[in-house]
Amino acid sequence: MDYLDEELLEAKRELERQRHTTLETGIYAGEELITFRQITLPDACVHLQIPEQFVVMPEEIKRVKYPSVNAPKFIITSLDSTVNICANLLPVVLEEGQIKTMSQQFQTALKNFNPSIIIKRQSEGRTEQGNEFEWFDYKGYQLDGQSYNRVYLIKMRKYVMHGMFSCMQKAENDWENIVEKIFKAVEEEL
Repeated sequence: MDYLDEELLEAKRELERQRHTTLETGIYAGEELITFRQITLPDACVHLQIPEQFVVMPEEIKRVKYPSVNAPKFIITSLDSTVNICANLLPVVLEEGQIKTMSQQFQTALKNFNPSIIIKRQSEGRTEQGNEFEWFDYKGYQLDGQSYNRVYLIKMRKYVMHGMFSCMQKAENDWENIVEKIFKAVEEEL
């Protein structure tokens, strides 16, 4: 009887997961349903969907986790600070196709800064609004241990959005689809 109860519970869980697969309905990361709200980045007309459960990273934590003077301007984090979404708007205007070159430059700079970094994958595409983007991911090391990192470069009219995501390596599969949807949904006011 216990076996049948477990099968029914698992089927219910799977049905629940299938109902939550978009930013509008929420998406499961592991066992937690992540829901989203839209924000406008400070000093810009760029909209980003962020997890409602996240908070702006406190300055004292930011100084420890991102000690560089070039730390991202906007960082939101999970309450335990193991999942981070960052954004910078770079005042660079690019022509169509130049985002690929910029992505290669970022990868080279990252490897020069830390030669142990190996770029795992990279891809290109367009946001839902039609903006050209490139992303790449790599395994990194943080105070918390090994991390999964993904970097987005999104070409906009007046900016290039430099988006970053990091989580613990063991949570990569839980967050990979979510971060893809977040950055594809970035919108610039026209």
